[in-house]
Amino acid sequence: MISKAKIKDIKALHLSKFRQIYNKFIAEGDKVCIELIKNTKYNLNQVFITQGYEGKYSKYLKDTTAEIEIISPKEMEQISLLKTPSDIFLLLEIKEDNTNDLLKPESSVIYLDGVQDPGNVGTIIRIADWFGIDAVVRSEDSADFFNPKVVQASMGSMVNVKLVTSDLQQTITKEKSVYGTFMNGISIKDVEIPKGSILVMGSEGRGISPQNEKLINHKITILGSSNKIAESLNVAVATSIICAAWKV
Repeated sequence: MISKAKIKDIKALHLSKFRQIYNKFIAEGDKVCIELIKNTKYNLNQVFITQGYEGKYSKYLKDTTAEIEIISPKEMEQISLLKTPSDIFLLLEIKEDNTNDLLKPESSVIYLDGVQDPGNVGTIIRIADWFGIDAVVRSEDSADFFNPKVVQASMGSMVNVKLVTSDLQQTITKEKSVYGTFMNGISIKDVEIPKGSILVMGSEGRGISPQNEKLINHKITILGSSNKIAESLNVAVATSIICAAWKV
């Protein structure tokens, strides 16, 4: 049985302030949790499993040193953020990657400039994993990598992609070309992005910030139909289209 105090502490991790204080984050859902258990990137503190589902995860947890607690479906509902709670829930330690890894000439990077929707940030991490992009870097005003909705949307890909919070200026080296998406840019059909480049994606509302626009060498765009009604693409969709054209 999980204590009321423990439930309160876990629910506090739904908020960024308490994730920073306790240096912990939560994960739930089969796919996400299995990937986080299998990979040792994030230190696993505690595992909660709904009673009756212990056998489902036994092969993944046989070597773990983390505390495993079996709880009731009602208790899982109390700590979960999902409308339909999963039967597994993890507590892990927050860990961002080393900025120095991004400075290697061959490292490809997606930079998120003010992308605040956690679902988009998590999806972009998954996109980066799929296309072999080495890292996703976020500005301070982008959604927190360890927001539960980001973790959920990443579907476990956060173990396979370097995640860093940094200014764009600190991410750039003289060897790297910096590409950014603009309505008046050159069509991606006419551009070949080298492997060790930085792709800057701005928020759907305001686009790339003026201070970061000054740092971009190449302005690119995704051309739509001349009869289109849509004013813009979802940032995660746009990132996927560009990454599909990126020679990584």
